[in-house]
Amino acid sequence: MTMRNEDYERFMRIALEEARISLKEGNKGFGAVLVKDDKAIVRAHDTEIDDSDPTAHAEINAIKKASKKYGKDLTGWVIISTHEPCPMCTGAIIWAKVSEIVYGCSIKDTIKLGRTMVDLSCRVMLEKSPWKVKIVEGILKEECLKLYNEEIRRLVTKLRAAMDDGWKGIEKYFIERRIRWFEENKDNILRKVNGTEVEKAYQLLLMKIGIKESEAPIIEKSQNRVVFHSRNFCPVLEACKILELDTRNVCKAVFEKSSEELIKKINPKLRFIRNYKCIRPHTTYCEEIIILEK
Repeated sequence: MTMRNEDYERFMRIALEEARISLKEGNKGFGAVLVKDDKAIVRAHDTEIDDSDPTAHAEINAIKKASKKYGKDLTGWVIISTHEPCPMCTGAIIWAKVSEIVYGCSIKDTIKLGRTMVDLSCRVMLEKSPWKVKIVEGILKEECLKLYNEEIRRLVTKLRAAMDDGWKGIEKYFIERRIRWFEENKDNILRKVNGTEVEKAYQLLLMKIGIKESEAPIIEKSQNRVVFHSRNFCPVLEACKILELDTRNVCKAVFEKSSEELIKKINPKLRFIRNYKCIRPHTTYCEEIIILEK
């Protein structure tokens, strides 16, 4: 059977689910699914940390599961992975005689993100294979890349720890981190922000996050109040999706006060408020408000 792009995407979403389970468990965030006759027969994720086994990659775990039940010859099977198989996994795929490899992001993609990888494409290895293997790349690439974004992964690690230890410690960490950033860049920041006190605070938040006004446009403004709708890429949102946490709880417990403490560096009377009836992923934007108290 020849698979269409929509078929690849359907099965890649299963691999993405597995990768998120991996991160939630504290592993490295790789997912794979083995498909035969348009059915996802085996799904797996890496268990390298849990098993203390450097070979327990998603693709190898999937091949082991399939081979135990269906035999070691997987001719006619398709393996779909969130990440291009590493040389070790490519070797296993070759020896299992899997007929097709489909992946989201490449080894070179994640090296650019700062990950340490063996820079050897599966395509190069497969050219030496005694069996012909089809390769399809770039399926749901942007979704897959989020799994290997270092900022998201750091947040996942910190939020996982906070789930056990409580939110106060991580709230304090982000407050201190933002205040330290301000103090280290104070002169440059104060030269760049302008306008009313609430406008300066708004510009300061955008500067800290590293986004443009078009990504968080002001929809209401007065002398003492601005309301803006954030639609920017948000690592906190992505980390909450992975850990199945409600952003309404996490943002209130962890990130609201850190934003307020930052803008107070402009003026101690400034306050930061988030409208928790309008917050992603429950709506398409996060409504945020800055007020200057009288």
